[in-house]
Amino acid sequence: MENENIVNAKIMVIDDDVTMMDMLSLTLKRYGHSVIPFTEPISAIESLKEENYDILIVNYLMAPVNGDKIVKLVREFNSEIYIILMSTSRNLSPSVDAMRDLDIQAFFEKGARFDQLILNVQSAVKYVNQLNKIKNMNMQLEKYIIDFAEVLLKTIDAKDNYTGDHSKRVAEYSLRLGKSIGLSDEQLDTLKMAANFHDIGKIGIPDDVLSKTGKLSDEEYEIIKTHSVIGANILSVSDVFKDISYIVKCHHERIDGKGYPAGLKGDEIPYLSKIISIADTFDAMTTKRSYKESMDIDYTLSELNRVKGFQLDLDLTEKFIELINNDKNSFIIK
Repeated sequence: MENENIVNAKIMVIDDDVTMMDMLSLTLKRYGHSVIPFTEPISAIESLKEENYDILIVNYLMAPVNGDKIVKLVREFNSEIYIILMSTSRNLSPSVDAMRDLDIQAFFEKGARFDQLILNVQSAVKYVNQLNKIKNMNMQLEKYIIDFAEVLLKTIDAKDNYTGDHSKRVAEYSLRLGKSIGLSDEQLDTLKMAANFHDIGKIGIPDDVLSKTGKLSDEEYEIIKTHSVIGANILSVSDVFKDISYIVKCHHERIDGKGYPAGLKGDEIPYLSKIISIADTFDAMTTKRSYKESMDIDYTLSELNRVKGFQLDLDLTEKFIELINNDKNSFIIK
């Protein structure tokens, strides 16, 4: 597991000197480490992208690409791996400033003995273990923050019984649409979290407005409209929610620019906000509230067709309508 201390590291070695590669591998394996050798840098970089390595040992002078160039490419997608640069002589290596800029943590001068290399690897193992501990602490902190946000939603639910289940349904409808259009797993995770917390700003709405059973006055409606900004402000204070705060802020914007809070239009509106807006609108129509009855599926479909292209995104709404028609009898979440 990632949060456990490693003892035996997974090490990649890149060197065009096969003899040196064999000596390095033999020495490191004696200490229980797993060594994966590469003589060709392109294959090595592809492997680094696809697999998790703890340590990278790379030779500086190689043909056709020197080790510092390889490190530069690696650092574009991996800022954490511990890198040890080796060379036949310190004089035949990048400057100290260059190694610092590339975040090369250690240098090993090739020779008959490998004592210094073993010390470097031991330091790297300590570094990896410490990094894993920090990651584990961050994961725990993120969990606490998400749990606290859930508590806020429960608080809103106590004020407005509609909100809690509504957010869950909006998240499910959003995911159905997101999956159908081929969003990546990462995008789906972001979409789910944003949808779940899209109404969290209602925590800042006065109880008498939030729980009112009759039609809202113009003044009360203006108060309700502030919930998207309040929600974005709540979420923006934590890095955990940095990717969703703006999505939440924009979930009531309209394609024609007549939405709120900023009057964004068309492509100015975040793509995931458009998805949540469709799911939010659909759930609002198909559920009973204190001031209205639920709409049946056929009437809801006619309304979605009516507002697509000016209130809701045209292509996304048509895709959502297609999903409903494919599962008309059981699409609505009870």
